[in-house]
Amino acid sequence: MSLTIKRTEGVYQLSGVLNATTSNCLINHINFLLNEEAEVNINIDGLQLIDQNGVAAFMTIMSYSLRPDKNIYISGKGYKDIYNEYRYRSIA
Repeated sequence: MSLTIKRTEGVYQLSGVLNATTSNCLINHINFLLNEEAEVNINIDGLQLIDQNGVAAFMTIMSYSLRPDKNIYISGKGYKDIYNEYRYRSIA
């Protein structure tokens, strides 16, 4: 299954699978969006699977929020686990 990114009311809804095949596409797409927008809201409720490559993709995406005047918000079920992984890797 593939990854679908759909914008609904200013929020980018992800659906499908985020894995080794699709994670680079997501990273590139979010990077492109941040060149055009100061804020990107992502909802992950529609993702059926996030493997370790998908988690690594979110680590990369969240690091983009360190850029001046760029904000990334990720919401949805399972986000707490991703956030905790990001915090763990940032501390280590």
